[in-house]
Amino acid sequence: MAVEKVSLSLDVDLVAQARRVAGRRGLSALVNDALRIKLQHERLRALLVDMDAEYGPVPARELARARAQWPERGIGGRKSRRVG
Repeated sequence: MAVEKVSLSLDVDLVAQARRVAGRRGLSALVNDALRIKLQHERLRALLVDMDAEYGPVPARELARARAQWPERGIGGRKSRRVG
């Protein structure tokens, strides 16, 4: 895969935390992964907006039913984050 060198301005504290998390794999790999995930989220958000426009929003009763069935703990035993 081709790569491009870029220059970014980031918060100092954020970079320090990212370097600790990245460890030996390096800051570039961590930022590349994070950017890929963010772009996937943005594509999903756009798809959901399109689906809401075409089919209407998910009824509140169905959202409540789905949330009631959602596990309290996510992968690795960590608490799941609830959206909305």
